[in-house]
Amino acid sequence: MEDRKRTLFAVIIACVVVLAVLYSFGLNLFASRPQLELADPNATAGQNHGGKDPGNQGGIPVEITTNTVQRVVADLARYTSYSRTVTVTYYWGEGGVGSASAQVWANDGWVRTDAGLPSGTAEHSIVGENQLWLWYDDGTRVYHGSAREMTEDLMQRIPTYEDVLALDVSDITAADYMDYDGQPCIYVEARQSDLGYLYRFWISVDSGLLIASETVSEGKVVYSMTSRELVSPLANAEEYFVLPDGTNLFNLHRAQEGA
Repeated sequence: MEDRKRTLFAVIIACVVVLAVLYSFGLNLFASRPQLELADPNATAGQNHGGKDPGNQGGIPVEITTNTVQRVVADLARYTSYSRTVTVTYYWGEGGVGSASAQVWANDGWVRTDAGLPSGTAEHSIVGENQLWLWYDDGTRVYHGSAREMTEDLMQRIPTYEDVLALDVSDITAADYMDYDGQPCIYVEARQSDLGYLYRFWISVDSGLLIASETVSEGKVVYSMTSRELVSPLANAEEYFVLPDGTNLFNLHRAQEGA
């Protein structure tokens, strides 16, 4: 787990370096667990979250602390069908800034990402069934291979959702409920002394999605991510998972499932 965690964080930092260059040229797995119920940070003492009785609903009200935040994040219901726009900004040197914006469509384990890179190149990718299809601009050549670590999150150029769950509890320095851009969020802050970075995550309580993130080095933000225009569920999902030659991967997958 430690090696995987370091590898995934290293991928994010590697993306910072690569795009800068372009721009300038747990618990027992078998144990059942009760459903957690998020505590309302605005509720007065003696109130139950949402007016429910935990004893009757089977939920356990949980305050966000550095010790409980991973458990709460793991119990969030994450949207599986949605569209949104993700903007990632990279900072380097003295005032160097690069930005990449991506339109994302996700449905039932499949994700399509159309990204405008700082170099001016348009990148298109589809990830599904552990496979990756990748092409640029006019789509005359399409790369196809194993997705491996290229999850739907990494293709959006954001930290993987599991990064928060993979953190050592000792690395988590702050955790709380917090509004971000008008959305109720779970805030997590972690520091890794061996890499010298401070990581900040804002995860929407409503959608379960990571909606903002920052990486700080030596007191300066070197990476930031924000999400907007979230729509769920995704309508007409089959329209978005089509290759330049017209192959509809989503419909092909559904046909194979029904065979």
